[in-house]
Amino acid sequence: MRAKPATPILVAIALAFMSCGAAAEPSGRFALVSDVHFDPFDPEGIATVLATTDARDWAERFAALPPAPAAQYGKDTNHVLLFSAVEAIAAHAADADFAIVGGDLLAHDFEEDAAKALGVPVGSAAQLDFAERTTIFVADALGTALPGKPVIVALGNNDSDCGDYEIVPGGGYLAATRETVRRLAGSDLVAPDFDATYAAGGYYAVRHPTVPGALIVVLNDVLWSERYQNACGGDGLAAARAEMEWLAATLAAQKAAGGTVWLVHHIPWGIDGYATTHSKAETCPERVVPFLKDEFSEAFIGLVGDYAGIVSASFSGHMHFDDYRLLLDAAGTPVEADKVVPAISPIFGQNPGFQMFAYDAATGMPRDFATIGLANLPDLSPRPTGARTMCSRPPTACPPIRPGRSRPCGTASARAGGSTTPISAATMSAMAPSPRRASRPMPAPSPFSTGPPTPPVTAANRPPCWRDICM
Repeated sequence: MRAKPATPILVAIALAFMSCGAAAEPSGRFALVSDVHFDPFDPEGIATVLATTDARDWAERFAALPPAPAAQYGKDTNHVLLFSAVEAIAAHAADADFAIVGGDLLAHDFEEDAAKALGVPVGSAAQLDFAERTTIFVADALGTALPGKPVIVALGNNDSDCGDYEIVPGGGYLAATRETVRRLAGSDLVAPDFDATYAAGGYYAVRHPTVPGALIVVLNDVLWSERYQNACGGDGLAAARAEMEWLAATLAAQKAAGGTVWLVHHIPWGIDGYATTHSKAETCPERVVPFLKDEFSEAFIGLVGDYAGIVSASFSGHMHFDDYRLLLDAAGTPVEADKVVPAISPIFGQNPGFQMFAYDAATGMPRDFATIGLANLPDLSPRPTGARTMCSRPPTACPPIRPGRSRPCGTASARAGGSTTPISAATMSAMAPSPRRASRPMPAPSPFSTGPPTPPVTAANRPPCWRDICM
């Protein structure tokens, strides 16, 4: 008999970390990055150059541009911020085993901005091609941060050549990006049905790079979203149902084989807090807006609850802030947790950030994580708007963080591969506040560009400060 679907809740407390324990088992590390939202239209005019340039040569084109400021709050990621983020990921993930990218590589309103910049209609071949080139460029740029290691890429709602929440199942965008996603994940690691599932809807499975018997299941839950529509053709509903059937079969097969699963998906389960608080509906029940359509929300949550015994971890993005969701069973007991990673793009006013996780190399259970944030984004604008922020501070002090921008802290194990008690859904809901952490040294240059990275220009030419964010 099928168990009653567990109920998702948003726990309204800041994430913190557990205290470190003695290392009992080998520990691995991986990077978690999401919501880059790269803007290839800054500076004005560059898009026409990029449109006729192979994506593999874009980094060289950007490196040749005059010095420019990093994108600021309210804007998507420009090339300066992207270069800086890639360098920071390379430095902090130098000894990591792999990376996971949670989707949304493309900027908001990409299709309209591309059409305007290129002087072509929305939906034209040139606009479609530019979306594909940009996706490949951003994915490969992130790949250079971990040379020779798997980078597992999920798609987000903006990752499409048609429009927001408008991925075309079996369409040209999936065909154009498939080989890049396969190469980055590892051709020897992806499941035998990769070609079919990625082409069908942008989802796939990949063997865990280090944990025996573990499978990383990369979903495209945009197809299940309340906002998804078939604007450019294709049967989205059939594709969405096929993906759910594939997920159920994959989980069943893993359980039968005695294996475990990590889930990677762009949109968290549960309620869309922003849409709910901005709803114009007349009654309270009508104002509650879920992220996923009821049919798919119930099925997805039901599967996660049913297979909670083999789902070791779940990761998502989309919200742009550091967060997590707990899945409770009918008795109110946490059975699964979904970690929501912050964004690189500062468009919604938050500090750019990514996360470094430590995990048990034998079981695959996450043990700890640290959030690496850009602590001095305002300093990287032409006219700094905040107090000067430096990376070299006493171990007991943290550089001032713009109020309300980011709240998580990291611990030594996520940074250096130490060990703690594994993070379970139950322990995540009862974590204690983390101590303040020492500052990090400046990251070394990454191999992202063929020449030196483009430096941000400020009154004092201050360097970017990517470091553990303190509460």
